[in-house]
Amino acid sequence: MLDFDGPAPTLTSVRARVAERAPDIASLHYEVDGDGRGLTAVRELAVDDHVHQLGLPQGQDTSPEGDGRAADRMMISALPATGRPPWDLWLIPRAKGYSLCFRSDHALRDGAAAVGITRALLDDRPGWQPRMHPRIAPGLRGFASVTGQALRALRSPHVPAAFAARPAATQSMFHADIALERLRTARRIHGGTVNDVYLAALSQAVRRWHAQDGGRAHPPMPISMPLSVRAPGQELAVGNALVTARVTLPCAQSDPRRALEHVIAQTEPLRRSHHRHAARLMLGGLPAAVGMRAALRLADAEAVPALASTMEAGPELTHQGRRATHAAMFIALAGGLRCYTALTTYHDNARLTVVHDDGLTGIDGLGRHWLTAVHELATARPRTGR
Repeated sequence: MLDFDGPAPTLTSVRARVAERAPDIASLHYEVDGDGRGLTAVRELAVDDHVHQLGLPQGQDTSPEGDGRAADRMMISALPATGRPPWDLWLIPRAKGYSLCFRSDHALRDGAAAVGITRALLDDRPGWQPRMHPRIAPGLRGFASVTGQALRALRSPHVPAAFAARPAATQSMFHADIALERLRTARRIHGGTVNDVYLAALSQAVRRWHAQDGGRAHPPMPISMPLSVRAPGQELAVGNALVTARVTLPCAQSDPRRALEHVIAQTEPLRRSHHRHAARLMLGGLPAAVGMRAALRLADAEAVPALASTMEAGPELTHQGRRATHAAMFIALAGGLRCYTALTTYHDNARLTVVHDDGLTGIDGLGRHWLTAVHELATARPRTGR
């Protein structure tokens, strides 16, 4: 989803841009077969069936700060407006400015492909490509890393305290924005990556959100972290090219610097061992049904109530001469998942997006606590005596 300032373009002009670009993007022509086991290509695209303008009942606030966040809620809850193929693009008028939102069946493309397709459809100067990870032959450490995570996933699951509320079966979304340079500053001071800073700050946010309602110290909490295995040259290709890894957020740790150390201690071995490539090979070598069960076990919502992803949305984008100010990636919750967080970096901004089950009361404070934790990491001196 891209946010813009100023008056919105006409629906006709957005449809014209998509009609010009979409036929040449091969993956937009595919849909999942009825039995879920294959893909079928649709020859012709009826663009008017895919591109729409969101209209809300009069009086509903369409701004992100609105009490109901009605527009965002509709984007995560409404089914695709067309069934052939299942993707759509929405023009969303806001109280200030407007948004353009591309939605897709996750079975057909992951976040990296969705970003690439959105830019290919809308950008006045198309051609930017997301960074892909070259295929690397992992060693024994990579396969041992994947096996270890799979074995640990067999432990009896339990829902961590902050996410133990009874699910409401409805979901909402909110955002928190910070200058990307803040995260980079924290990374330079303390080490690790921007993703490590994001996860460490998230652990602090969960701890503080839980404490604000009188909760005791929050225990460490496992989360599922998607890892792209999309190869160079496959930026827009159909398919969900993801594996997952589990990371434990050190929510009991009150010092953000120590929390970041704990995160780096888990993610650095994943990077060194080429965990993502070992997982790709191991899952690819299993029978489809076995691989699916293994992937679902790693993402079991009873043990891993939150999914935390990171997405680079590229440099500044303009559509019909108007500059997008912010970008956000999101997914609708499914399979018992209670919370999804995404860090979307775009131009000079970083946006934390949180999609959550409405049973998680007070979770809006998570964004504020995350911003505070990033600020603390960006201004704290390195810890000595590590």
